[in-house]
Amino acid sequence: SKAITSVEWHPQESSVIAASSEDNSCSIWDLAVERDREEEAKLGTMLPGAEDLPPQLLFVHLGQTDIKEVHWHPTLTSVVVS
Repeated sequence: SKAITSVEWHPQESSVIAASSEDNSCSIWDLAVERDREEEAKLGTMLPGAEDLPPQLLFVHLGQTDIKEVHWHPTLTSVVVS
């Protein structure tokens, strides 16, 4: 884990943020999501390694280097620009 370089709240969804960090990742988080063990049990098997990920983590983009800022697109609110 390395330092976070930028965080920005979603313009319309008050619990969603986009973040970038020095580990060359951009991620989208929904802070309102909670783990539901009963639902997980109903679904059965989980992908290997998924149990180690927080349920609030919605998306991670890797491979870009030297990410300094992350911003939500002003009109296409499902698009993140880094």
